[in-house]
Amino acid sequence: MPELISLVGGECTGKSTLADALGRRLPAIVVSEFLREWVERSGRVPLPAEQAAVMAEHRDAEVRALQQADRSGLDWTVSDSGPLMTAVYSIQYYDDDSLLPQALEWTALSNTVVWCQDDFPWHPDPQRDGSHARKTSQQILASIFAENPGLPMLRVRGPVHERAETVLRDTISR
Repeated sequence: MPELISLVGGECTGKSTLADALGRRLPAIVVSEFLREWVERSGRVPLPAEQAAVMAEHRDAEVRALQQADRSGLDWTVSDSGPLMTAVYSIQYYDDDSLLPQALEWTALSNTVVWCQDDFPWHPDPQRDGSHARKTSQQILASIFAENPGLPMLRVRGPVHERAETVLRDTISR
């Protein structure tokens, strides 16, 4: 069965760019950020009661991508902003940590959880709340990783090519 690389990090930390780069380099099936698609389709952010369904849909997309990779003979699937990020946003915006146990359970199934650092310049986007929100997400992730040292976390920083090289070197050698 193919292995899963899950990318996490606050807004504008290079997750999507890194996912595309890894998808080409490995090669891998890339699961795009379901939350972004949901917001584009709905024209708003999910309400607290909708967060669990958003998280579950992203996980379902990961499972489908893993199955597709297996049928295609690919060894890897890369998830852009996996279920853990939906749980982080629920904590950040709704003070609701109820999704965290399920998100951690699913995230623990990843071969590597790549934590994108916030050393990228901030780029405004209609779906982004601002650099202050990125900082808050990163702080929540730091707490989650500190409390769950068993997660296979890999911290990456620098330009995309350096991040990709770090993931390739540290993930494939595991």
